[in-house]
Amino acid sequence: MGLDFRFTTNGYIMSQELASRFVAAGLFNIGVSLEALDPKINEAIRPYPNGTAKTVEAIEILRRERERQKKFLSINVKTVLTELNLESFLEIAERYGKLDGMMVTPQAFEGMAGMPEETKQKLFVKDLDRFRRTLDRIREMKADGYNIHVTEQGLDEMLKAYVEDKDHKSTMHNKKLLMDADAPVCNIGTDNMWIQDGYVKLCPYHPPIGDFLEGKATLKEIWHGEMTKRVRAQTRACRRLCTISCLRRTPLSHKVKTFLKIA
Repeated sequence: MGLDFRFTTNGYIMSQELASRFVAAGLFNIGVSLEALDPKINEAIRPYPNGTAKTVEAIEILRRERERQKKFLSINVKTVLTELNLESFLEIAERYGKLDGMMVTPQAFEGMAGMPEETKQKLFVKDLDRFRRTLDRIREMKADGYNIHVTEQGLDEMLKAYVEDKDHKSTMHNKKLLMDADAPVCNIGTDNMWIQDGYVKLCPYHPPIGDFLEGKATLKEIWHGEMTKRVRAQTRACRRLCTISCLRRTPLSHKVKTFLKIA
């Protein structure tokens, strides 16, 4: 089927042996979650003992193993933009954004269902002018050749989500915010699927397209099945405003251009 496999990790238990196996297996992409290079900031968001050093070392291990085996593997440093680390993403982009095989991806913080209100208020960006300045700097860095995996539409919609939800009532999976009327259709169901607890999905907001563990259908049969065609049509018609990096509308042309740039 020509499938590429990828996953995201915090890198805390990455080892030379694991990195060697991942690269040798031909993984297409490994996302590494990092909120800041400064441990005080990163570990205020991701409280884990010595977590920043472990994550940074994981990135270096993967980079060295990629070079040693001379195989393509894209390493994607993923950062959630919050009140605590807006400018930190720019530092991450400066460090990794022009290295071979690497790109960086920003996404705006969104609350999650059940998340304590104290946590949400701590992380939501308060100053929208500061947010705009950060987004403008991201645009400038993209123009300067940094491999930042976000489109102009993606940047605009991060700000739109904050402007239209001033009270922060929306959550990642429960919101009524919509795209602009002239925004392109969603492509999430045309080139992407994942397996969660055995269920094969195109998008978390739409029904599963199959059960990989209990069902008898192969992934290929599921991908081309009638259920998938119906759900894919639903995703294409959906106008929900999605800003999470793995869900937002990113044209295939942008993905190809980005990955060719870092190959």
